[in-house]
Amino acid sequence: MAHYKCGKCGKEFTDEDIKLLPGIRCPYCGYRVIYKIRPSSIRRVKAI
Repeated sequence: MAHYKCGKCGKEFTDEDIKLLPGIRCPYCGYRVIYKIRPSSIRRVKAI
């Protein structure tokens, strides 16, 4: 599940909330600029 943040109102929501409205918009204020929140953990991959 992906988490997003609105560029205008700053509220956080999930990808399931985006599916409720047509197009990609903030479900709270309708603003069209949203940012994907990246996880704070660091993933390490072993090199070959």
